[in-house]
Amino acid sequence: MNWNDYLIPASINFAKKDNFGSAIVINDGEPGFKIPEATKLAIIGVPEDRFSDGAGEIKSPEAIRKQLYELSAGAHGTVVDLGNLRTGKTLHDTYYCMKELISELYRQNIPTLVIGGTIDVCYGNCLAMENRKFVLTTVSPRLRLPVIGNEKQPLNALAFDKSECPVHICNIGYQSYYVSQHELDYFRDRYFEAYRLGEIREGRMSWIEPVVRDSDILAISMNAIKYSDAPAAANPSPNGLTGEEICQIAFYAGLSYKTCSLGIFDIIPQNDLQNITAKLASQLAWYFIEGVKMRNTDNPESANMLNFKKYLIYFDQLHHDLCFFKNTRTERWWMEVPSITDEKNNLIISCTADDYSKATEQEIPDRWWKTYQRIN
Repeated sequence: MNWNDYLIPASINFAKKDNFGSAIVINDGEPGFKIPEATKLAIIGVPEDRFSDGAGEIKSPEAIRKQLYELSAGAHGTVVDLGNLRTGKTLHDTYYCMKELISELYRQNIPTLVIGGTIDVCYGNCLAMENRKFVLTTVSPRLRLPVIGNEKQPLNALAFDKSECPVHICNIGYQSYYVSQHELDYFRDRYFEAYRLGEIREGRMSWIEPVVRDSDILAISMNAIKYSDAPAAANPSPNGLTGEEICQIAFYAGLSYKTCSLGIFDIIPQNDLQNITAKLASQLAWYFIEGVKMRNTDNPESANMLNFKKYLIYFDQLHHDLCFFKNTRTERWWMEVPSITDEKNNLIISCTADDYSKATEQEIPDRWWKTYQRIN
């Protein structure tokens, strides 16, 4: 692939010693540019805000880069900044360009950090999955994303279109006053997952880690973060996730062997008091990158099973065993969800130690039950 057919080199280049900007490979726009073989992660900026009627998100990639480049270099590992997407004549052209880029990076097994633009840009990441079964997780205060312009929100279509689709949708951080009962019922009926902000506030961040670990695509709207931590979110709110919480979620995504892309969206730089929102976005990007650099394949489906212990718990009401796996090195847990029709379709999903503890008390874990109903 000729990367420069799709990308324009980033205009920001801070090269202070030991800073992030001096430790990465930057696409210089020269013909024949190639991604180094040792690359751990690629960065793509998407200056696109037509979906919000030009509210200003178009300037956010450079605002985030400016802050990211000034952070520390972090752990060892090659990161490539490919530059900014050449946006298309229409939004659908932009989505197609994103699809082409992410597909190639996916083929090379390179996770991608997408910065800037409005959250609909993430639809291009979804198209790159090309009918594979995948999990899309949005961090947003709403289940149905708001529509400002005349275009149809493509992520809404993925979540609420009744036609068959290979995507499983999760939401982290929805706020009840923004969500109708109809939307909640729809998620429940399709066995999608939605985690209310209040549940996270009750100290249940540990519930979120397995959800993020199982996500192929994570799309973060800065609207999910409270105003005091993200004053330049496109649609700010006094309540929301804290800066510490969103950075923790990004780090979980970085550690996950499944997560092939993370996107940071919905920032309007001209509203950014002292660059607080751009600084937070750069920090959560930094945590995602650090997680990727520390990533290891500890999935029981493909890793060295010598690091795993298998636990079987017989359930009287189900008349069969529940199977759990624990990685003795990382202390992370998984559980197997059986398919009634074909054992080859059994799913292994992430879980917590608490899920295992509940199972020992003959209590079926909620994620296990939802997944069982979804695949059967």
